Order: sequence, then structure tokens, then C-alpha cells
Amino acid sequence: MKKTIITVFCVLFAAALFAAEGQTDKILVKVNDEIILQSELDEAVEMAEAQAKLAGKPFDEAEFRKTALENMVDQKLIITMAKDESVAVSDEAVADKVNEFIDGLRAKFQTEDAFEDALQKEGLSYTDFRIKIEAQVHDSLIFSKVKQKKQQDFIAKAAVSDAELKDYFDKNRDAFKVNDQMKLTQIYMASGEVETKDLAKYADDVLAKIKAGGFESVEAELKGKKGVSINDLGWVQTDTLSKIIRDALKDPKKGKVSDVIETPPSSASDEGGYQIIKINDYKSGQVPDFADVKEKVRVKIIEEKVDEMWNDWVDNAKKKAYISYME
Repeated sequence: MKKTIITVFCVLFAAALFAAEGQTDKILVKVNDEIILQSELDEAVEMAEAQAKLAGKPFDEAEFRKTALENMVDQKLIITMAKDESVAVSDEAVADKVNEFIDGLRAKFQTEDAFEDALQKEGLSYTDFRIKIEAQVHDSLIFSKVKQKKQQDFIAKAAVSDAELKDYFDKNRDAFKVNDQMKLTQIYMASGEVETKDLAKYADDVLAKIKAGGFESVEAELKGKKGVSINDLGWVQTDTLSKIIRDALKDPKKGKVSDVIETPPSSASDEGGYQIIKINDYKSGQVPDFADVKEKVRVKIIEEKVDEMWNDWVDNAKKKAYISYME
């Protein structure tokens, strides 16, 4: 099963503290010499729900709880292996990442008092909030460094034969098209800025209006709305678009409108959002000769092989590890 990379911002809200004094706690999972407590998972849920409210995002507690526990197990496993991999992170690196995140969050409030009031409404002091983040940032950086180290090891083993190169090219010719261009317009709805309690539903409603009345009429209606931007992207090379966008615009043709595309956060100050894209025009590109893109094909194959090796390595580590679910 493919493992999800646990980025810093996916785990920032997982708790690193025990439950409050006097509260009954229990062990949910034992992972080698690490444990995951009920209080850790509960507070991860609470923190994520609070963040979702601030960002105007929907929150599925049951789904988040399941995914969070799976991610905690994987992360704890990799952290227990960090010493064997000679991996460590400095206090300075942790502090820098924590400061980056908090500065991005603070920037969303007009004053420092407003920021601290928002934390207090969620039952948190600034000090408690920072402590929780520091512990999880440390673990997340360890996880990332272990993965980077292993990927470098895997790259050295990812040899690719000429036969593999040609076979991959023949099966994925469209992926290597050159001068394949789309003229695009984007409606972007930013998390935490659009005035709605459920941004996903808001985006779905926008798409429904487009299907009923046309892209241009909805575009005009949304201009000037807080948190909504209408962007004329002009002509864009298809191969420069992210995979999530390329997939949404698969089988391009003039006039096509994408479904709602969820856009993940790109930095501490950008919480992502949702977008809908229209193809105003399309110029089909040409598939180059194999010899001209041979090295590009090689890079693609190596990337896929490295991902597969990483997934296999984690699966194998889990088989050798002591992982015990206590309920």
C-alpha cells in the first residue's frame, strides 16, 4: 500500500503532550519502543478541528481520526529507526520551522491580541500552542530526513535499461508532448478567506452555477468577493502544470470546465483552497522523437522506482517492527 508522505503541516496539529491532569489516558498503539496515547489522538483531532474552523473548511472527524492514527504509526516507526540511519535534527531547524508556521498563522489576524484571543477560544495559550507544535515539527523533520536519506540510497540502485526506457516511452507518449498548450482561466477560492463555514460546499455550489449558467456569468458574479480571485492564466505549457491540474484537465478541449480541484497548502502562510479552471483554447502538441527525451524518460522511471522502493522499505520495516494495537 502506498505510503503518504507526512509533511510538516499535516502533523502540526497532532499533540505531543499527555492528557490534562486528572484525565484518564490509555495506550492505543505500541510501536517498537514508542507509544501512541489516546490523548495524543484526541488532541490531534481537537487541534485539526479548530484549524478547520479557522480556515472555513469542513471536518470529517471519523475519517480524520482513522487517517491520523495510521500516520502516527508510520511516523513513530520511522522515528524509532532514525538512530540506525544516523539521522538527527538541530534545535535551530525546529525553531525555524515553528516560527515560519506561527508567523504565517499570525499574519491572518489584524493584531497580536486577535491572534491570542483566537487561541484562547480554542482553550490554548500561546505557550501551550508552541510546545505542541515544536514536538511534532521535530518528529516530522526526522521523518523527512530519514526519507530523503533512503531515497538517495534507492536512486543508486534504480538502474534503467534501454529496453525499459523505450517501453515506458511507447506506453506514455502523451506525457512527453512538447508545445502542448492550454489557454486557461481560473476561479480560486482561498481557505480561511472566503466568507463561508463550508468552503468545499461553496466551491461545489459555484460549479453547479457554472453548469447551469455558464462560466463567464459566474465569473462576473464572483468578481470582488472576499477570498475569491479570477485569474487569466493565458497560454500555459501543459507539462508545466502540476499533476493534480493535468489530471483535472485530462482529454482537453476548448470550452472544457474542470470539476472542483482541491488545492493543498503550499507554505505556512498559504492554507490552500479550491479552484475551478476553464480551457478557453487548446493547441495540441507533438510527441518528440524518443532520442530527444530519453534522459527525461529515465528521470521519470527512476522517480517511480524510488517511490516503489520507499513503499517496500516501509512495508518491510513494519513487518519487522513491534506494532501492537491495544484495542
